Amino acid sequence: RAAARRLAARVLFRLGRAGQKPARGARRLGPGRAEGDLDLDRTLDRWSGPWPPQTDELVTRSWLAHRRAVCLAIDSSGSMSGLAVALAAVAAASVVLAADGRLAPAIIAFSGRVTVLQAQGTRRAPGDLVGELVALRGHGVTDLAGALQAAAAQLASAAADERVVVLLSDCLPTTGGDPALALTGISRLHVLCPLPTPESEAA
Repeated sequence: RAAARRLAARVLFRLGRAGQKPARGARRLGPGRAEGDLDLDRTLDRWSGPWPPQTDELVTRSWLAHRRAVCLAIDSSGSMSGLAVALAAVAAASVVLAADGRLAPAIIAFSGRVTVLQAQGTRRAPGDLVGELVALRGHGVTDLAGALQAAAAQLASAAADERVVVLLSDCLPTTGGDPALALTGISRLHVLCPLPTPESEAA
């Protein structure tokens, strides 16, 4: 827990949050029907003729935030026992602490089966969540494809432009399907290997 707190203080937290609230991060100009500058071309395309135009014929342009939903997936299988799962758990716990309420990512732990520690769209007390993370112990087989499918299922309900999975694993599956075929519903996958080996890096 102390290591997670120290690491959290050094984490530059830049993941945009999901949902309808204003999000941090890069923005782009996009059409809408709220406040903003009048988009004359789009308005003329919608204009039916009578003056003044109806409210629903006015199109404005304003800065839209890029919304991102995130799922942390921690490998707690036998190949990750000891220091590897401890590093993964501390890293995930540091994200929870650094987020400080700005983001409530889905968090799952997996081996042969998946355990949902925090469901997408919910927020648990950080202390309780960190306690469960640092208590993870590596055991069992590794169903990487099943974990990716579970992560995608968590992200499916999010109101987001991008669905990101951060996978903390040695990427050495011992059961289940091909992980490369289990990426449907995931926009971007980041893989962090706690203790890299030539075998895990190749995987």
